[in-house]
Amino acid sequence: MINRIVLNGVLSLALFGALSACVAAQTLTVRDIMAEPSIAGMRAEGEKLSPDGEKVVYLWNAEGKLPRDLYLSSANGGGTKIILRTGDLPVPSRTPDKENKLDYGLVLRDDFVKGRENQLGNFEWSPDSKQLIFSYGGDLYLFGFGKLPEMTSSEQLSRAWANYEKVLVRRADLAPKLVEAVQLSQIVEREIYGQVAEARSRLLSASLDNSGSPAGTVSATHVTAVLDANVLLDAALQRLLSLRENYPQLGSNETFQNAQLELEGAANRINVARFDFNNANSEYGVRRLTRTQAAESAPRFLDEDRIIYSQNGNLFVWDLKSNLITQISKEANPQAFVTVTNATPNKEGSLVAYVVSDSSKFKSLVVPNYLDEFVQASSVRRGWSEQKILVVPADGSRDTPFEIKLPKPEGVSNFRRIVWAADGRSLIADRVDKGTKRRQLFYIHNVGAKDEQTILVTEETDDKWQASLSSIVEPNPENADELFLGSERDGFNHLYLAKLEKNPLPQTTPGVITGGNPTDAGYSQNVKIEQLTKGSWQVEWAKWAPDGNEVIYLSTADGTASRQFSSIYMLNRRTSPVEGHPENGMRASPQMNTDGPPNLLYEISTWKSPGELNVVRVCPRCRGMQFPRKLTNTTPEAFTRLRWNEPRFEEIASRDGKKIPAKIYLPANFDKNRKYPMVVFVHGAGYLQNVVNGWNNYYREFMFNELLTQKGYVVLDIDYRGSAGYGRDWRTDVYDFLGGKDMDDHVDAIDYMVKNYAVNPDKIGVYGGSYGGFMAEMLAMRAPDKVAAAAALRPVADWKNYYASSPGYTAQRLGFPDKNPEAYRRSSPITYADQLKRPLLILHGEADDNVHVQDSMQLVEKLIRLGKTQYFEVMFYPSENHGFVRPESWTDEYQRILSFFEKQLK
Repeated sequence: MINRIVLNGVLSLALFGALSACVAAQTLTVRDIMAEPSIAGMRAEGEKLSPDGEKVVYLWNAEGKLPRDLYLSSANGGGTKIILRTGDLPVPSRTPDKENKLDYGLVLRDDFVKGRENQLGNFEWSPDSKQLIFSYGGDLYLFGFGKLPEMTSSEQLSRAWANYEKVLVRRADLAPKLVEAVQLSQIVEREIYGQVAEARSRLLSASLDNSGSPAGTVSATHVTAVLDANVLLDAALQRLLSLRENYPQLGSNETFQNAQLELEGAANRINVARFDFNNANSEYGVRRLTRTQAAESAPRFLDEDRIIYSQNGNLFVWDLKSNLITQISKEANPQAFVTVTNATPNKEGSLVAYVVSDSSKFKSLVVPNYLDEFVQASSVRRGWSEQKILVVPADGSRDTPFEIKLPKPEGVSNFRRIVWAADGRSLIADRVDKGTKRRQLFYIHNVGAKDEQTILVTEETDDKWQASLSSIVEPNPENADELFLGSERDGFNHLYLAKLEKNPLPQTTPGVITGGNPTDAGYSQNVKIEQLTKGSWQVEWAKWAPDGNEVIYLSTADGTASRQFSSIYMLNRRTSPVEGHPENGMRASPQMNTDGPPNLLYEISTWKSPGELNVVRVCPRCRGMQFPRKLTNTTPEAFTRLRWNEPRFEEIASRDGKKIPAKIYLPANFDKNRKYPMVVFVHGAGYLQNVVNGWNNYYREFMFNELLTQKGYVVLDIDYRGSAGYGRDWRTDVYDFLGGKDMDDHVDAIDYMVKNYAVNPDKIGVYGGSYGGFMAEMLAMRAPDKVAAAAALRPVADWKNYYASSPGYTAQRLGFPDKNPEAYRRSSPITYADQLKRPLLILHGEADDNVHVQDSMQLVEKLIRLGKTQYFEVMFYPSENHGFVRPESWTDEYQRILSFFEKQLK
């Protein structure tokens, strides 16, 4: 991999064309907000901190477009560079599109779809931090780090470069033909023509200049010069081809079309030749490991020389030195709906634990596709599976794996986490059963040995449901007798240290052979548990430092609107802040290295500043605060100059005496002597937090709320009952009645706004997606005196349907439909359809496999039968799943919502 862009320090981002004059003037439109590339830029994704804590890779595109490139940053300074582009890899083969002479209809694989195909991702480091393994297009690839060598007369390398250079020159020779074709259409673009000619001349000159190198050799300087020139030519040709957008006559220019096809063919040949050259230059670049019809996925390293991956559902180990491939699992059977997941090797890579799930009792959820020539009906399968844990040696020395024997669960169950203890022989398994109400944490000592034993570390029950946060379980990396776990046993998720008690070693008599292991008598069933953190706040992430002497955690200790890192020094239980970032905000997606001094990688954002990656050395006992190093700067400068209405963070009293967290957006020059229309935004997921000083998935809605304030609306956004971030009682107050206390919170907040913020009680609208769409429908039907109009995006209308789609989520909150039918009835908007007398706008993606479009279809049919035509409008989106992706769909959806509110609330 030679063609690099090296930047000093932090990445810079060019201003996007989407930041138009109207945006700079702070007059947002829906199209501005939903455009791609986004006016807020593109966030780095897929970040991975190397095991030694020295390097970070992540995916990003400087133009804000897909596909993303792979970047490498030094955690300790030293700059950032692109190390891999999607275009550096062979295009995965796919079934050719069928020729359709009736091509005037919908184009299925348009540029938007093509840009999202063949994405890089799922990178995993080797233990020595010198290699990355990843899958792309169903095959496995290995990326190696090293110094670019001076290329010699190695036959393979010379032949690969000669072929690569040949196809680059061939494409350069096609450039004049394309220019001539454009000129024949009477198009005058002298600047572009000049750029193409200059870039072509530079590439041809660089190709001829290999001076200073012995005969039969090629220098790195020569290669770099040719490839740099090719980058310029590529950019010039792309600009020339983009003239199609401004000059429609090129569409009927046959000479132009033929030249374009020749260039596309040349580009494909360049792609293959580039990859072959990179493979030959194996000290620095990508090595393709597989080229198979079956797809390989989920690769990771067992050690520097072995990888584990999945193929056809089963697990395989590949020895990269000997090229020996060993199949280590055989249970997966797609036809019988048996899967192998959660492959978890121990640190030595000698044992692998995995979960086998039997989902044969799942039910199929049909998801229609109306866009192809004939309607397709794919299906997704959902339900409760039966699970077991198996353990197998990674060398394939056993044909039959060890099955972990645990007490039989009661009712449906699932394993939330499995992880190895420090000894590499003992496994920790976290299981939930009793309809999601009981959590049992098991320690299985000496897995597969004759003296294997199971210790119940803790058992907890909750008459509502077990919190997802309590799945935090981490063994001490240096002490197999210790682990910490998360638990809400005191009302907030906190950390608890569990210490196992060793049995005394058996006394032996010299010369007498006794049974058992004389050096390991196992553990007693007594486990000492000590609470490490405490308070009316919660821990959301935690890890041991590599030396096992500290626990680093992320929490709401300094307020629910932000997140902070702290460290517990285990020798004296002293707690200290980890970093002294001058800006408060949301820290998210933390990672810590597994070897050497601990480095912490995380994203930080504020309400108006998108997330950027930072890394900090964890050293709470060092003198002074540790300040983080900023790795990315992905936000366009023009975006940072925009002036946003800063939300007011307040707490609103509820009818039962609790405090409802709220964000309030006011129009400019807000005057309490006037009366304002108001829009309530309802976040999705139910268990999610949006009243935060941070950037999140609702960044489009944040900008839409800004647009609403520009049009004179007050905007209210609350963390209603059930939302994350506020402890067990707030989380479970929705149990047995969705649309109960959480809807009361919205009604109470609306009353507060009418009383305190000059809101016109007759001009209040509400909108939200998913759970937010459900709440919008509930308010429209059950609180018509509070809400004048409601827009429901991808809403749940009947919770028994969602139980079929996501039984775990629904059973947690409402139990099982056959056992608690009344909870489902009173929680479903379709129950109250006869009460609708306020305008309701329903918007739903027809490809939604989360909240199936069935919900909205059934509600619409019931409203029709009830004669409610005057009260509802509907828009369906044939290509969209639950989370919309096309900017045109986002724009259409929110323009409809805006027009709906302007009509109903003004």
